[in-house]
Amino acid sequence: MAYQYKRRRPSIIRNFWVYRRLIGTAMLMGLMLWFIWANNEQVKVSFPFRIGTYDSSVGVVILLSALCGSLLTVLAMTVYFALRKIRSGQAPSDTVETCDLDDDRPPSDYAAKTEDGIRNSQW
Repeated sequence: MAYQYKRRRPSIIRNFWVYRRLIGTAMLMGLMLWFIWANNEQVKVSFPFRIGTYDSSVGVVILLSALCGSLLTVLAMTVYFALRKIRSGQAPSDTVETCDLDDDRPPSDYAAKTEDGIRNSQW
């Protein structure tokens, strides 16, 4: 019997969908590089309490501050969700109603007692 299935022709749209994250990341990195190149004014950043200074371009400083803000947001949300999970685990839940599903369910050994299926199987 001959092979009856034909190979699909490559599609640009299908390949774009498969590699969408890689293409999106490359586009984002290109946009960031353009942003750094376009904002090439030199700035001096002084940290509080005389911790230090940082000399760089405006684009790099803005991107680094956005990165720091994102990391602080992730940290704050992690702490928030952890505290929420701890509080919900310790408090008794009065809103959960008990339902009588156990009365509708068959016994746990129901499958072993049925007459259906393969008879006298050795496994």
